[in-house]
Amino acid sequence: MNIQTEHRHPNIGPTPYDEVYYPGHVYGLTHPNHLATMAAVYGMQPAPVERCRVLELGCGVGGNLLPMAFQYPNSEFVGVDLSGVTIERGQNNVATLGLENIKLLHCDIMNVDASFGRFDYIIAHGVYSWVPPSVREKMMMIFKQNLAPQGVCYVSYNAHPFSHMRDMVRDMMRYHTRRLTGMKEKVGQARAILKFLSEGSKANSVHGAIMRDQYNRVLKAPDELLFHDDLDEGAEAFLLHEVVELAGSHGLQYLSDADFSRRNLAGYSEEVRATLQRFPETEFMARDQYQDFIDGNGFRRTLLCHDNVSLSRQTDLDFVTRFYLLSTTSPVDPDACVTDDSAMEFENEDGSRITVTNSLLKAAHLCLGRAWPRALSFDELLDGARVLLGGGQADDDQKALTEAMFILACSGEVSFRLSRPFLLTEATEHPQASLLARKQAQTGPLVTNLLHQTVQLEDDRTRDFLQLLDGTRTIDQITAEMTEKFGPTIQVDQKDRARKPAEPLLLSTRESVQRSLAMVGKLGLLIA
Repeated sequence: MNIQTEHRHPNIGPTPYDEVYYPGHVYGLTHPNHLATMAAVYGMQPAPVERCRVLELGCGVGGNLLPMAFQYPNSEFVGVDLSGVTIERGQNNVATLGLENIKLLHCDIMNVDASFGRFDYIIAHGVYSWVPPSVREKMMMIFKQNLAPQGVCYVSYNAHPFSHMRDMVRDMMRYHTRRLTGMKEKVGQARAILKFLSEGSKANSVHGAIMRDQYNRVLKAPDELLFHDDLDEGAEAFLLHEVVELAGSHGLQYLSDADFSRRNLAGYSEEVRATLQRFPETEFMARDQYQDFIDGNGFRRTLLCHDNVSLSRQTDLDFVTRFYLLSTTSPVDPDACVTDDSAMEFENEDGSRITVTNSLLKAAHLCLGRAWPRALSFDELLDGARVLLGGGQADDDQKALTEAMFILACSGEVSFRLSRPFLLTEATEHPQASLLARKQAQTGPLVTNLLHQTVQLEDDRTRDFLQLLDGTRTIDQITAEMTEKFGPTIQVDQKDRARKPAEPLLLSTRESVQRSLAMVGKLGLLIA
């Protein structure tokens, strides 16, 4: 790290984030592997994620940045945040993990300058809408000044048109709580007034429907997020074109939405698809703006790059063959026949389902699901599917698989990455779970896997089990320790195909250990 830190401390008092801790989470669309993938899709030459520099503005406790640094020891990560209390907490987490490739700085965004150097990826999640205009202007200056020639910026913000409705209830909540200061009382009263107003509005009116929808949103929001995101006096929403035009004045251009699946128009009417498809490449941003109007989008994740970068908006049918593919797909009926053309239904982790009849494509879905969380190259997927079908080959196999993966990648059913993630799916004789996940499991059920996702451990027993996976114990030793703590048998809760509670399983501790190891592998927590 070549950044000098002595003069970085801002000369201000405590911030609201010092007093009310903002939870640190991972945001998958900010991961450098995803940003590199999006850049490559549109013809850029992004820096390899295994050796890159990443800057995060408003990094908080480092909940998003630290897992990246843990995964890529040969890359550099720098985070800045105005909250000294939050940064100190993050620095303690960095020290606990013994990471030397990440630096979290107590620093005002206004003080970020050329001495920080160039970065291949710059992230600003949940900052842009919550800072004054002068800071937004400075953020754009940083994006231009500190971004490498083929670099990518990620900036997220509250967006119109949906935020008009959000702002309406924000005004109501802020008025009602204007004289309150304590977070608990402020948040409690914000929910209370919205409950009163939504129930008092006419259910059969447009206003009443909006009020009930917004109340449900507020009811589900964590206290800290409601306090900082909705009750903040300065929060402001934007239309996409407003952000892009400001970026353009600083020598930047719109790359794309961070979510590639938003390009998929399959869910729209034929008339809407035809209209949006008529937008030329030069009006790529305008098409996305009109799509926001159609969707009622309320939160944007915008990617920017230098305006002198030549971009290609055309995505050829075979673009998926250049990436590593991932999917959580699994057969609804494990006994369904793969080798014929009968219908076979597959389900993803999010509950979405797809029915497949082509034998090659059924085999491909099985391969992806069995490999998860490991990513497969297109050739590995094709070869694996053919093996499941007995090793035979047909002349149109590659064409059929290419077309299917193109559709699934565009719809988001299959993820694709430029670089293969580093992880195992099966336990070795001395299984080792991610140190990051083991540390996180000591304080709660939510841990970060090696795909930059938050996963929830089932119970305290699973959290205890994860602590034993430190690479020093054999499976026999792990079994012995689990037996000593929980006894010779362990009851495992079950769910049926409808996800309803089913008869629990009573397993020996060794069977339970083997089952838990497989589960930890599927969660993406075992390291190579």
